[in-house]
Amino acid sequence: MMFVNVHKNKKLILGIDLGTTYSLAAVVEKDRVILLSDSKKRYLLPSIVNFNKNKISVGWSAQSKEVQDPLNTISSVKRFIGRSFQFIKRNFPILPYKIIQNESGGVYFYTDAGYISPVDVFSHILNKLKKRAYFYSNQKIDAAIITVPAYFNNNQRLETKKAAFLSNINLVRLLNEPTAAALAYGLETGKHGVVVVYDLGGGTFDISILKLNKGVFEVLATGGDSHLGGDDFDFDLSKYIHEKLIECNSKDYYFSQSLLLEIAKKTKIKLTKNKKVEVNFLNWKGHITRDEFNLIIENKVKRTLSICSKLMKEIDLNITNVEEVILVGGSTRIPLIHEQVSMFFKKNPLTSIDPEKVVAIGAALHANMLFGKQSKNKTLLLDVIPISLGIEVMGGFMEKIILRNTLIPISKTKEFTTFKDGQTTILIHILQGEKELVKDCVSLSRFVLKNISSKKAGIVRILVTFEIDTDGLISIKASEKLSNREKKIQIDQFDFFKKNTS
Repeated sequence: MMFVNVHKNKKLILGIDLGTTYSLAAVVEKDRVILLSDSKKRYLLPSIVNFNKNKISVGWSAQSKEVQDPLNTISSVKRFIGRSFQFIKRNFPILPYKIIQNESGGVYFYTDAGYISPVDVFSHILNKLKKRAYFYSNQKIDAAIITVPAYFNNNQRLETKKAAFLSNINLVRLLNEPTAAALAYGLETGKHGVVVVYDLGGGTFDISILKLNKGVFEVLATGGDSHLGGDDFDFDLSKYIHEKLIECNSKDYYFSQSLLLEIAKKTKIKLTKNKKVEVNFLNWKGHITRDEFNLIIENKVKRTLSICSKLMKEIDLNITNVEEVILVGGSTRIPLIHEQVSMFFKKNPLTSIDPEKVVAIGAALHANMLFGKQSKNKTLLLDVIPISLGIEVMGGFMEKIILRNTLIPISKTKEFTTFKDGQTTILIHILQGEKELVKDCVSLSRFVLKNISSKKAGIVRILVTFEIDTDGLISIKASEKLSNREKKIQIDQFDFFKKNTS
């Protein structure tokens, strides 16, 4: 690693890609993006933490313990951030480590070091990246931009901010990962026109459509699935291998499961370059071909393209109007994905910037845009809210106030009224989602506006105002026209677990 002399008055602002499988950090030094590495010149940091009773290991040292100590080694935590216990049990029934439900319906990992939350795991990964920054510059970081999946909901974004707070990181912005990738290509290569970012990582899939023109990066629309990624390919491949086993003698379920997942991951990576891979698991030896693997993941790849198709129809965009397609995320190295994306968009995707590094590069460039003194990269970034917001109304329905893919920051007010005579309080239930029924949406918060005027039903007017900042985080104000009663909240509580399993 090269050391540089950083002037005392120079701010050190990190761009951080907090990933499901790997995390990275980058800075801009003299108009050049520098990816921060460890003492062994490794840029990637495995997003894995081992919680031994006497020592906590992060990254590469923790990765080596996934098989030997699976119960205390937490990986892919990004899939659990902001999720309820019921959601995790429903969507991830087989895990190599133990989880328990916490007092609010969320999840704890049960380890030798005690009960660990997903936010705790995130904070340890962030602290490890901070050490790389100090190793690089011999100074503490002043602030950071952290990227998140475009389709992260408000609760997932809040828990990411909470992890930054626990790590003593001054977080200046949450930046959507596909937007960061588009920034990297737009600023580094001068791309312009309508650009599609296909982002398939270890745990999430995002599709973002942007328009790049003369220093303006406008997000036209974004969509995705925040629990679809390379981890699902690993799990499906591990099940396929397990089905081919004649007999498994191991009685240690957690050891066998973690070992099988590790073998599946390695097999997947090898199949990127090889058409046939030998697999050895306990007392079984066999081969997995690329054709077999393609059949295993085919439906999930089709799901990603279906999401792309729906999003393009939503904004009335024809494939012929797409100038470039950018591939982001380690899972896009899989030949089938490259092939299917090329066929769908009828053009060869851009991969000139490493798909695993491009998000961190974009985050660092955006940090430099915000804090750098040079004028040549001054740009305007216009982002959107990925998921619609609204409140519960009579009948268990959600009424949307701000629709998905609306430009942010934004403030919007809608008027409601009471539903019975003499009503002096009103419950405001904030929701996020695209479905019509409350039960199918994510509950963000509930609060009560008290002491409103006692009138006949339909006379009292309640104004509900949503404000969304550049991070996509939400503030709510409810007020009554007659009495001037009002209540404001910043949605920073996680009571959504209590009644929602999404």
